[in-house]
Amino acid sequence: MGQELKIHNNLSRKKETFVPIEPGKVKFYSCGPTTYDYLHIGNARAFVVGDLFNRVLKSFGYDVTFVRNFTDVDDKIIARAKEVGKDAIEFADHWVNEVKKDMESLGMKPATHTPKVSETMPEIIQMIQDIIKNGSGYVVDGEVLFNVPTMKDYGKLSKKDIDGLQSGIRVEVDAHKKHPTDFVLWKPAKEGEASWDSPWGKGRPGWHIECSAMAKKFLGPTLDLHHGGIDLMFPHHENEIAQSEAANQCNFCNNWVHNEFLNFGTEKMSKSLGNVITIRKFVEAYGGQVLRHVLLSVHYRARLEWTDEVLQRAIDEVRRIHEFVVETQSYKAQGSAPVPLEIANCIEKMKDELANDFNSAGALGQYFTFLRFVKNAKDSLSEAALKQVHATNEFMKEVIGLINAEPSKVLKQFQKNEQDTSGTDIDASYIEQLIEERKVAKSSKNWARADEIRNELTAKKVVLKDNPDGSTDWKIQG
Repeated sequence: MGQELKIHNNLSRKKETFVPIEPGKVKFYSCGPTTYDYLHIGNARAFVVGDLFNRVLKSFGYDVTFVRNFTDVDDKIIARAKEVGKDAIEFADHWVNEVKKDMESLGMKPATHTPKVSETMPEIIQMIQDIIKNGSGYVVDGEVLFNVPTMKDYGKLSKKDIDGLQSGIRVEVDAHKKHPTDFVLWKPAKEGEASWDSPWGKGRPGWHIECSAMAKKFLGPTLDLHHGGIDLMFPHHENEIAQSEAANQCNFCNNWVHNEFLNFGTEKMSKSLGNVITIRKFVEAYGGQVLRHVLLSVHYRARLEWTDEVLQRAIDEVRRIHEFVVETQSYKAQGSAPVPLEIANCIEKMKDELANDFNSAGALGQYFTFLRFVKNAKDSLSEAALKQVHATNEFMKEVIGLINAEPSKVLKQFQKNEQDTSGTDIDASYIEQLIEERKVAKSSKNWARADEIRNELTAKKVVLKDNPDGSTDWKIQG
């Protein structure tokens, strides 16, 4: 490939040059959601970061096979489906479709494959059989468990050791386990639960085995890149490694990357803490572009503290970017001067940032430097310079996803929010009526009446902005 990519590999805890198994091709797996409810904005960070990796790898010329799964067989799904009297698989499928809507609202490009656990049972069962055959699995009363001590390098990702894990276990260990750290590969069926036939009787898979089987089905026994939230490193990803390497007898994945938490206030956002904002509700209020901007405005390995200030900065920056994109579409070429370096080099500078462990925050900083220069030089840009300006905006849109395909829609969402008069004593139609009256007053040079109307609206915290085309925008001052 033309550009060297450095990735912080959590196997080594070091930044390393990314070298795929097959030159020019990348096998990439990202852990997807468990589908039983609306997802919160903390979940969105993993989605958007995985989407960023996919986009950047493709922009660097790689042929990417990107797999993101849906967990539709799980204890939480079964419990929630029982509460509402629904079949668990149908219940989960409903939420798969809702999650897809949320992903689309965040501007995510589709993955190559989006498998479900319920559709991968033959591969899951075969992998468990291989684990047993190779001496790392055992059966007790229809339950299949993974024998952790058979994997001598267990803990190589999380840097945990079996002795330390054993001493840390305070609850009484199931008597049928050979070792306290052993985990479930296959669970016997319970009455009323979804189940599948297997060599060990009817049942369903444990959580960890699903990703190992789906990754192998679509990407083969060894992956180039595996991603998920930092909370999945142990035990989920550690157990994925153990299962896959026991079954396949080869290295499972060469590069592991994890995004940090989104913290709400001082605590991690999670449903159990109650400090939850769903993706759906946020997008309805502010638009998906703002949430995507929040999540990519910091490096994926940095903790993101969710505050009112962070949200407001994202709103201001998204507005600024999209107003700029709309504005540049009306620029007219002037003369034939060479393309300024500040314009000519921006894409390469953004690529350099992204090549440094997918540094979206650094790339965004480069873009704002470019934006400021273009606005100051807009009256002296040649046709070649304007062509490069549009190319840079296109790069920002396609590779990082921080420009919406329809900028005017994003700006209209802001305008709608700013003109929301609910909870106030202001009548929007009355404001529009006064603005129209002010326009008539100005056209007849009745400046006193025009000023009187502006002052009346200002007293009600309504801010007016007169545009060059004669129209007037307004918003409620917060």
